[in-house]
Amino acid sequence: MAFRTARRPEAWIAASSHGMPRLPDRWILVVALAVHVAAAWFSTGFHSADEHYQVIAFAEAKLGHQPVEELPWEYAAQVRSAFLPTLCMLVFLAAGSAGMHDPFVLAFLLRLLTALFALWAVRRFTLAVRHLVPAPIWRAFLFGSFLLWYLPFLHARFTGETWSGLFILLALSALLRPAPARHAYLHAGLFLGLAFLCRPPTLVIALGLGLWLAVEKRAQATRLLQLGLGFLAMALAGLVLDSWFYGQPVLTAWNYLQTGITGDSPHPFTEFPWWYYYAWAVKYAIPLFGIPLLLAFGLACALLPRHFLVWTTVPFLVMHMLIPHKDLRFLYPLAGLMPLLLVTVAPLAQAQFPRAAQLLRRPAIRRAALVLLLGVNMLALGAVSFAPAGSGRTRLAAHIRAHYPEQAVRINYLADTSSVWDIRIPPFYLPPASTDSLVTEPCKLLHQGRESVQLLITDQGPPPCEVAGAARWVKVEDALPTWKQFLLRAYAWEDLPPRWALYEAAP
Repeated sequence: MAFRTARRPEAWIAASSHGMPRLPDRWILVVALAVHVAAAWFSTGFHSADEHYQVIAFAEAKLGHQPVEELPWEYAAQVRSAFLPTLCMLVFLAAGSAGMHDPFVLAFLLRLLTALFALWAVRRFTLAVRHLVPAPIWRAFLFGSFLLWYLPFLHARFTGETWSGLFILLALSALLRPAPARHAYLHAGLFLGLAFLCRPPTLVIALGLGLWLAVEKRAQATRLLQLGLGFLAMALAGLVLDSWFYGQPVLTAWNYLQTGITGDSPHPFTEFPWWYYYAWAVKYAIPLFGIPLLLAFGLACALLPRHFLVWTTVPFLVMHMLIPHKDLRFLYPLAGLMPLLLVTVAPLAQAQFPRAAQLLRRPAIRRAALVLLLGVNMLALGAVSFAPAGSGRTRLAAHIRAHYPEQAVRINYLADTSSVWDIRIPPFYLPPASTDSLVTEPCKLLHQGRESVQLLITDQGPPPCEVAGAARWVKVEDALPTWKQFLLRAYAWEDLPPRWALYEAAP
């Protein structure tokens, strides 16, 4: 079917957005602030292992709180930038000088710092692109930019994926204002350089944006030079920082890109077909949001090939499709651009799907769609932002630390070697006098001496050790709250996450 030309998009947008709650901008911002702070507080732990083991663990080792020998292979391979670990060190040192040493408080400070930085970056971006958003759906765009269900969760993650995405938003904010500042290109280059330090593959986004400025915007050579100098300045600063952190001259970005492209590492990467990102986008963004995002991306590529969103996102996505090792979090730097993509393509969708647009003009259907979207968005937002991240291991760690702060604790994991890393609690969160091990016969532990507290973590339920008059394993804490387990079971497809729980030996 040939693509149609959009007719009267403003009228269609106004009709389709009729019934949207008319919240003033300030109330959207107030709600966003409350949700982001709550996400920073409740979303404990880490979404991916890198969030802890290659940021907090690196910082702890540099501070002398953890042996370097216990760090993952990425430290010896020098493939991780020192930017976030160094920032983590500064936060920990500042907190320590104020008398704050609790690991849960320290981790919360990292999440809170990220959430507040995200609120500032997103606010600058939304104001910079306001002239690009049709007025009738401005507040819908503002709501989505702050409260689309997965964004507050990502905005609380102290990771390279999140921070690089925020720096990209700041770079675009400097360039897309109706009246850019005098040194806008230099500022944009600095922000793109910081994004590169946080996540080296964002170099492709920077190159795409630079080409768009040169080819489509016909930017002056002096401005492009400012952009390049800003980027180069941050890259050189990263070189100095990395060399200090690792104790020798090193360019971690080069090591990272080389390892990612060749796959040559001590840890084998999982490989997936090129099209997996499309399936993951539908599944993990929830089809109600994932399918419109894919359709919007396709329409943008077909109808808006000269748009900056296409020039920046397409090369980044194609590069990750070509690399065999895939992970959905690799695309997180693009997450903050998705609300703008949706509202940019909205007028074009009228022409391509006239019957759907006609249906949305009906008040009953429009209200039902709005209730469905907001309802699912709020349920998903609650599930990811108001409960522990990942497997919930920090919820178990909090119980252990609260109930056995000074005792010798032995944590036994009843799991296989491939799944135990999904739940194993890093020593950072545990009491000093704690050790752990992988076990296969937990019943024998009940009859050992009492020189240490024996705890058991498993997803297989309580081991059948009951013998009349003998000790037994009693569950004392679930890794995830019951309400989140219910939501995960309701939505799970083929990979329902394990239901980990903590048990203690009881007489």
